[in-house]
Amino acid sequence: MRPLDLTEKDPSKRITIYFEGEPLEAYEGEKLTVALLANGIYWLTTSTEGRKRGAFTFGPVPMVVNGVKNINGRKTVVKDGMRIERQNYGDFQETVEVDESKPVTRQVVDVAVIGAGPAGIGAALELQEHLTVALIEERGWLGGDMWLKSLPQEGFDGEPKKVIKSLVAQFNDNVRVFRKTIALGIFDKGEYFLVPIVKGDQFIELMARRVVLAVGAVDNILLFENNDIPGVFRRDFALEVMNVWGVAPGKKVAVVGSRPEGIVPELERWDIEYIVVPNPKRVEGTEKVEKLIDMNGNVYEVDAVIVSDGRRPDINPITQAGGKLRFKRGYYMPVLDSQHRIRDGIYVAGSAVSIKPHYANYLEGRLVGAYILGEFGYEAQPCVYEEKLREYEPEAITIHKIEFDAFSLEDVQICGCDVSLKKVDDVVRSGITDLQIIKRLTHLAMGFCQGRFCLFNGAVVVSQRANLDMARIDLPVARPPLKNVKMKVTAAGG
Repeated sequence: MRPLDLTEKDPSKRITIYFEGEPLEAYEGEKLTVALLANGIYWLTTSTEGRKRGAFTFGPVPMVVNGVKNINGRKTVVKDGMRIERQNYGDFQETVEVDESKPVTRQVVDVAVIGAGPAGIGAALELQEHLTVALIEERGWLGGDMWLKSLPQEGFDGEPKKVIKSLVAQFNDNVRVFRKTIALGIFDKGEYFLVPIVKGDQFIELMARRVVLAVGAVDNILLFENNDIPGVFRRDFALEVMNVWGVAPGKKVAVVGSRPEGIVPELERWDIEYIVVPNPKRVEGTEKVEKLIDMNGNVYEVDAVIVSDGRRPDINPITQAGGKLRFKRGYYMPVLDSQHRIRDGIYVAGSAVSIKPHYANYLEGRLVGAYILGEFGYEAQPCVYEEKLREYEPEAITIHKIEFDAFSLEDVQICGCDVSLKKVDDVVRSGITDLQIIKRLTHLAMGFCQGRFCLFNGAVVVSQRANLDMARIDLPVARPPLKNVKMKVTAAGG
């Protein structure tokens, strides 16, 4: 077994890859970044400002593969004989690649459901008897965050993957599932909504009479010094490497953030040594994490740090589609009418609404499906789901006080696009509190994710430095397309 393998791999799928000329063991179907992690290699790229980066905290992972530059290692599957080298960020800009030689296709459905977590699956199951559904999922699996977990979840009976497989097995022919498919936005098109999607390298114009945004939530990025060093993991990435790929994030792990329960049971299941550090100040190491220092000066010798600080609704698709936001429970959430709509024809369900258990998200997906059936004139009983949902109170998320005076601000990364806390803080202390202007001056939230992970912390800096209520801070609206794609691709589609 490789140094960080948690499970025995199928020997018939063993292959050899070469990293910086060194032969390494890998397995067919593995992600490139996972194969390198299993071999104990964390440092994969270097930022434009010379900061060593890994694969499991911020941004894409540009690498040289078989002599070709600008390959995102995070989305690349290993192949026998593959030769890999590190690459600096430089001018790398990830885009959605489309084969322009393929003709644009158009598909028409009654309902487009964007996001195939428990809420999206619930909506599709509720709708499928009477309406056609396109279920769109960016990742390679269905079930969202629940798929990444191994322990039984409240309200469901059994291991999460088996539960998801059982639910998906109930889909009938009215449900078209689009895995590894990126939705670029939602646009009005007469009686329909145009949802341009890219599946693989194929551009598809999806026309839908109704849209459900079940886009889920994103993990909070905790602010501490060197929070981007190789070996610092977001909670969701740590869950993926353990429970999808059978690889450990490290042999001795520090868990930081206000929600350690989001990862600790999984570490215990795999018998990975860990320590919970509630007040991290700084991570240090040469090519990867070697130690963590807390605000009291205590030093912990660890080889990985997992940030488990809760999740916030993914608001970008909501604002791009014309939705408004309000601030409640420690995060921004969509303003909905009595039927969970941000406006006529566009519904929101699941963690994109509020943070709650997976089963509550599933019920909310069924509820939204029932509302849509009623709108189309079919018999439905949304009151059943409404009553069950009352049993679940959405979670409140802690907003940490930023220790401006204790931190070396240039070492705290607020955004993976080389935007330090110091860059943002300097602009705010100069008197600028408009996040749109802060974006232009610092490049905060101007990368591939359009601020899904970093914009919230930008608002926190403004709130705490300028003494402004978070509810009074206007977040910039996500602009279409939601992911970078050549304009001639969408123009050709039109």
